[in-house]
Amino acid sequence: MDNTQILKAYQEGEFEQVLKLLEETTEPLSYDLTGIKGESLHRLKRYEDAMNVWNLAIANFGDQPEFYAERGVCKFHLRFKSAMEDLNKAVELDPENGYRYACRAYVKDKIGDTEGAIADYMKANELDPGNEITLNNLGLAEEKLGHTKRAREQFRKADQIAGVDHITNKYFDQEEKAAPLSDDKATIGTELRKMMSSKAEFKSFWNDALKLLGFKK
Repeated sequence: MDNTQILKAYQEGEFEQVLKLLEETTEPLSYDLTGIKGESLHRLKRYEDAMNVWNLAIANFGDQPEFYAERGVCKFHLRFKSAMEDLNKAVELDPENGYRYACRAYVKDKIGDTEGAIADYMKANELDPGNEITLNNLGLAEEKLGHTKRAREQFRKADQIAGVDHITNKYFDQEEKAAPLSDDKATIGTELRKMMSSKAEFKSFWNDALKLLGFKK
């Protein structure tokens, strides 16, 4: 089987083509190709099919943190209660990888465990400092609990890393001088950050962004 075509299709985002090429082979899938198949199904939002791939991957290749993390995210999308068990297992197997904590933090925040999310984002930042996405999401979580000053500091750090602090610092300075808003009125900056965090499809957003920033290989 020519893996070059499969890899090229995957890199170009042609996930349906990836699956078609994989179906044409009768050979058992290697570790790497199993990952590509699972990722492709996930990108197509075929979460149940992707979860079945990760089930087979764990059975065939043993306890790999990546497989548990991927399966945990699939379970999260499918609203399975056992999603957190897989994300915990990924952290247990790979405790020095900040990405594992950031992944779990995102899901914790989505299911209402904001304090747990903050703890995981802080651990992720400790292990892999200087990641703008982690800092941004940490700020959003802290803001939910009313820690406005701490949240703004995270936003400032994230914006500095992203190279947009010359714009946002001016906005923050103006906002701090203005009269406090009531609890039912959010700032424009907060809404934009929430929009970016919630509308970006979880797996695609994290994989693309963290790989770009060198946070995940």
